Order: sequence, then structure tokens, then C-alpha cells
Amino acid sequence: MFVQGSEIGKVEDAVLRLEEARYPVLTGFLVSVNDTSIFISSDKLVRLTEESVATDQALSEFSAFERRPQEILIERDLLNHHLIWTKSKLRPRLVTAKDVGFNCEQTIWRAVSIDAATAHRSRWLKAKRSAREHSLVDWLDLVPLVGHVPSARKRLELRSIRKLHPAQLADLLEEASEVEGQEILGALQADPEFEADVVEELAPARQRDAIRHRTDTEVGELLSEMEPDDAVDLLLSLDQDRREGVLAAVPVDAREPIIRLLNYHPESAGGLMTTDVITLDPNMTVADACEVLRNRDALPHNLWSIFLTDGSGHLYGQIAISAMISADQQDTLAKHAETEPPVVQPGSDLSEVAVLMADYNLAALAVVDDDGLLLGSVTVDDVLPRTITPSWRRRQEALSE
Repeated sequence: MFVQGSEIGKVEDAVLRLEEARYPVLTGFLVSVNDTSIFISSDKLVRLTEESVATDQALSEFSAFERRPQEILIERDLLNHHLIWTKSKLRPRLVTAKDVGFNCEQTIWRAVSIDAATAHRSRWLKAKRSAREHSLVDWLDLVPLVGHVPSARKRLELRSIRKLHPAQLADLLEEASEVEGQEILGALQADPEFEADVVEELAPARQRDAIRHRTDTEVGELLSEMEPDDAVDLLLSLDQDRREGVLAAVPVDAREPIIRLLNYHPESAGGLMTTDVITLDPNMTVADACEVLRNRDALPHNLWSIFLTDGSGHLYGQIAISAMISADQQDTLAKHAETEPPVVQPGSDLSEVAVLMADYNLAALAVVDDDGLLLGSVTVDDVLPRTITPSWRRRQEALSE
């Protein structure tokens, strides 16, 4: 670092200011002078190269560095740290920043890319290189994981995380360190329903990590947003002495189906099923049924079929959503329903459920008691995770670049 032509210290770090949906601006440098760090703003520089920076300001005019909102340090917060690459070819994934590429426009330097492949740890001001020679990633396709900077967490939450599929975020969480995982989950807490969708996709060990530092009340609130069968799985993964307190923290309307499912073995149809099913009268017209669905506050995310029941809750039949869409609006649901759909009882094991769903090409299978009373349904997304070979669960090599 040169001040008025004389070398006075060594550059320790560079400061970037994050800007929403724009390339971050290089705002200045931290310089070590006599064991003291001072901040030199980029607009005070008269020379900026890979080898040195220089200013014509007097040393007495500079002050100690204080981090401001939206600022991150390149060396401390960015290099050799993980970022989320949201537009990787096959899926979002974590990459490590090894270098930073800059462009200068009208004296303003902006970080435009990171090099995720360079093995050495170099300084920051590198000319922009050809993507054919290096694995350059556009900055706008990245989300930095620097949760100790409040503005970065806000950016993490608002700009990119919510756009990813829950399963994609679950993959990222399983790659991330515990600290990084807690940062991602912390950003998701602003959207409890979406957070629950992500937690449902996690492997059991990662689910436990996600709630390890939460109170019983916080875990109970999370369970209330999850599908009942997934909530049961997470509840059973807790230590025995904690389950009662967590269950008590679940709101009553969400607690009742969880308690009901706890009576079944986890790998049985009863343990796999969800009680969040839509049932309609078979004599209802297609038009009226569609109106009922439109007026509901929320629909199950895995709604492939509607179950038809009589006034006592006994299963009459099953109609696919696709059949409703193509049917005449004045037809009754019964006209297009399968009146003898395949069913299982709550004690049926996983293999029986899986084979039946495969044989009949079903996305949803009704679960009934001995009297034909509809208890719930097992959906394909409940069965697949339990039938996929463990080595296929996270196909890192196949999904990597």
C-alpha cells in the first residue's frame, strides 16, 4: 500500500458491498499499518493493480474499519468459503470460491464472477478469463453463505432460496457444514410452510441436526406445518424423554392426526399414510367439485386423486384429477370414478403397498379399516424414499458437473 508515493503497509483484505440483483461493488481495502487496520475507500485511490494500491490522501485522514450493512470481506468471508450456485447445469450445489473476477466500469470495480476451480489461493484483482479455461461462475448465479452479516442473510432469503425446490435445498443442506446448514434453515424460518417442505426432504440425521438447537415449542410449530406422516417420523427420531413435550407444543388441530398415526408401525400402510385427503360426495357434479377445490384455503401438494365417500365416511370410489378435468362439468363424480379401487389396510406392510401401487400404476392408494371406512391414503412420494437403494439417495457423482 502506497500513500503519497511511500509504502506504508500491507493490504489485508478488500470490502464488497452487496447489492440486490447486481454485481457487488468494491468499496475499499483494509490495510495493516503498524499493527493497526485502517480502511481506505476505493474512491480515494489513484492506482489499483494486482501488485499494489496507492492513494494521495494523508495517512492521518484514514480511520479504523467498521463493517457497514451489506458489506462482506473477500479474504475473510468469501475465499475458500461455500456459496450456493443456483444455476448449475443439473441442480443447485455448493461451490468454493478460490478467486474473484472483477470488471471496472467508469472507475467502479465490481465483482462479476468467482473461480470455483483454481487450486491456489491468490489475490483478488484478476482479469476476467475465458470460461473455457476456468470454471468461472457468474456472481448473479451465486448466493454467499456469510450469515454473520445480517444483510447477506436477507439476500439469501429473498433473492434465491425461495426459488429452489425443497428437494434441491435438502441436497444443499446435506452438503453443507452444520454452521452453513443452520444459516440456510435460519433464512427459511420466515416461511414456515416452505421450511417444513424442505425438512421433509432431509435424511433423518439431517432432520435431527435441523432441530437440535430449537425449543420444544419451535419444533412443535415445525411439526404442525409438516405432513402428518412426516411429522410422526421426525417426532419418533427424537429422544424418548423429549417427544411428549414437543407433541404438547403442536396445535391441537395438527396434533390429532399425528397421535392417530403414532398407533401404527412406521413401515406399515398406517404409518406411511397421510390423513390430509380430500373426500367428496359421489353425487356431486364435476362443476361443483371444482368449485369446492377452488374455495379451499389450501390443497395438498400431492393431490392426484379425490376419494369419494358416503355420508358415514365409507369409501365409495376414487377419481383422478385428470379425469375431472376432461369430464363434462355437469356429470356426477360417480360417473367417472373407479368404484372398486385397490385398497390396503393400515397393517399392510411396505412391500405390499409398493407392489400394489406399481401393479395398478397408482399415485395414491386408499387405506381403509375392516369396515371400509377411509382412514387416509399412501402417496407415491411416501413410498419412493423407502424403496430407493440407499446409495442412490444422494447421487453426488452423477449430479456433479
